[in-house]
Amino acid sequence: MIADSISDKDTLEGNLRADGFLPPRISMLLICAAYVAAFVLVYKWVIVPVWGYEGFRYNTTPAHAVTAWVLAVLPSLWMPIKLTRPSQVVYWLLYILVLVPVCLVPIYSLDDQSRGPLILAACLVGVFGLAGLVYCVPLLPLRRLYLESYELSVVLALLSIGCFSLMLASFGFHFHFISFEDTYIVRAQFKDTLNQVSSLVAYAINWQAWVINPFVMAIGLRSRRPSWVLAGAAGQFAIYSIGAFRSIFFSAAFLFYLLWVTRSTRTFGIRLAGTWVAIFTGAGALQFFGYGLIPEQLVGERMTALPGLLTGYYYEFFSSHPLVHLGHSIFRSFVTYPYALEPPSLIGYSYFHNASENANANVWADAYANFGYPGIIGFTLLLAIVLWLYDSVAANCDIRLAVLVFAMPAFALTNVGLLTSVLTNGMGLAMLLVYLAPSTTDEGSRDSALEDVSVRRRNFRWKPSMS
Repeated sequence: MIADSISDKDTLEGNLRADGFLPPRISMLLICAAYVAAFVLVYKWVIVPVWGYEGFRYNTTPAHAVTAWVLAVLPSLWMPIKLTRPSQVVYWLLYILVLVPVCLVPIYSLDDQSRGPLILAACLVGVFGLAGLVYCVPLLPLRRLYLESYELSVVLALLSIGCFSLMLASFGFHFHFISFEDTYIVRAQFKDTLNQVSSLVAYAINWQAWVINPFVMAIGLRSRRPSWVLAGAAGQFAIYSIGAFRSIFFSAAFLFYLLWVTRSTRTFGIRLAGTWVAIFTGAGALQFFGYGLIPEQLVGERMTALPGLLTGYYYEFFSSHPLVHLGHSIFRSFVTYPYALEPPSLIGYSYFHNASENANANVWADAYANFGYPGIIGFTLLLAIVLWLYDSVAANCDIRLAVLVFAMPAFALTNVGLLTSVLTNGMGLAMLLVYLAPSTTDEGSRDSALEDVSVRRRNFRWKPSMS
């Protein structure tokens, strides 16, 4: 225990030297505060003037604004700085792409200028903090079924053949670039075709796009095999050609970015937050000075501001209308669903006057639509369990590979509910594939790794303090 304490002290001192004059936590606080400040400025001067027709407004009281800013910065006090578990990337994505926008956008945009949106933001910050406690819980010691590298390659190849066969039978062969201006036309045709074929096709497309192709690219990136990276990227481009989903088109760049961010696990949180502030601010500056609309549309409006706005719409609508209690989903046999449209189409019709507008939100908006505030608490608890299970499954896997494999299916949490992410978008499949992946430890060290987990569990219950 004394040696561990000395090691921790040396690591902390190393962090202070590596990060400059400020302690890492202070640096994190300042970076998150800079992100909130940049968000508010870009929102006021770029997003509202350009995309105000979608409902973005800048209207609130100073007291509400300051409270929202404080709530948005507050998680910087506990956000992970050092990368110790792969799911911490998911935790960070939820913070920068969902939690900060939800704390800010509804405060400015909703007609409800009462304390309701602030209470929603405070609730989300609270449950988000509770979810972060999962990183204090020892991992579950699992007996693994390890495949050899060639065996995993065969599994990925067979899954790809099956998925692409279903896609080719339904959509034919497509491999061409689709202009961003034609996105919604192609996507409408994609949805029409998808409604006429088996539901297995939708699973095949999602699993291939969100899990299998990223897994292939991740293996290529970590093992420095360009052919694997190109194969996965080509698969993503083929899927983009039939559905025009920009998240799929930019998935390779997203994985390259995460690979760079996780290069230093010791300063991971600072690198991720700092680079995201630069990306977000740069995209907003390009639009403000008239140099480009597309970067800001992708980064500032679609990825960040819109999830906040849609969460506000979900909160506003389902605060005055009946909750759905998963009546459109797994409880449809037990619950009477009160609407003719599913929640995303319902919100699209109510706020955008278009039932075909699929206003998907995120894990917490979906939770509120189903069960209100108890749903937010319950689904956050389930999310924490999912993250803990994935970290347990990936305990003996290369941590950067585990990050890359889980990043894309987990990214879906910023756009859909938890159950959809686990089943349809492949978080469960990613967990299974990582469970089967070859271990980075040799055969003789597996038992010692499990023993280390057991020791950490005992240390978690009682750890004497050192004076």
